[in-house]
Amino acid sequence: MARERYLLDDTEDTIHKNEIKPQTAADKRKNWWDYHKVHVLLVALAIAVVGYFIYSVTSKTEPDYTITVMTQYTVPSDLQTDIQELFEKYADDRNGDGKTYVAMNFCRFNTSGTSEFETSELQASFVKFATDASAGDSMIFAYDDASYKYLDQDDLEGFFGPVDGTDNDYYLWKDIPALNNLELNHYNEEGATKESVLSVLGELKVAVRTEDGAAFKKQEKIDYRNDSVKLYERLLNDAPANTEN
Repeated sequence: MARERYLLDDTEDTIHKNEIKPQTAADKRKNWWDYHKVHVLLVALAIAVVGYFIYSVTSKTEPDYTITVMTQYTVPSDLQTDIQELFEKYADDRNGDGKTYVAMNFCRFNTSGTSEFETSELQASFVKFATDASAGDSMIFAYDDASYKYLDQDDLEGFFGPVDGTDNDYYLWKDIPALNNLELNHYNEEGATKESVLSVLGELKVAVRTEDGAAFKKQEKIDYRNDSVKLYERLLNDAPANTEN
């Protein structure tokens, strides 16, 4: 009897230990998540990517003007912002979106560099310039002699021309009153002053491209150049535009 009772107890315990309990709703949800979580995460990631793309396209601010600056030296990003804000004071709201935005296209033409990085940077800057020139994105350019000499290998002659009834294809930065109003609101490198920065930028030549090339087959590009000439004249006359940024 003792053995029988022992076996009975053992059987009962075994049955209880392996008892299959009905799944609760929480258990079912957990099992579903364990099985589908990878799929859910992939779908969520795809939705996020598509959403970001749509947001970036719909929220992108179209520039009223694009201005290209070409130098053999690096222009720090903070100084780039200060230069951008300076031009925006003299630009107008061409596209009528209620704000003035000038996009800056900075190209470094370090022709004395020999490292692989410097060579790649030089090539990338040429591509940036060529793409901009082909599309007619920039009508006003500021450049130094080294950059012009490098680009002149591809026949840059005639790319810039006089716009004020004189024979001047360009004015030096330092001779354009508005550009001497540069304020260093972002650039704060130790030892840098407005005077020291302008002494470097002052030797840049500032010019407007001529109405020549495939880009000017479109009337909108002709109109854009005409507006850029007006902006150039406002810079020469130190006459800020009557718009709010």
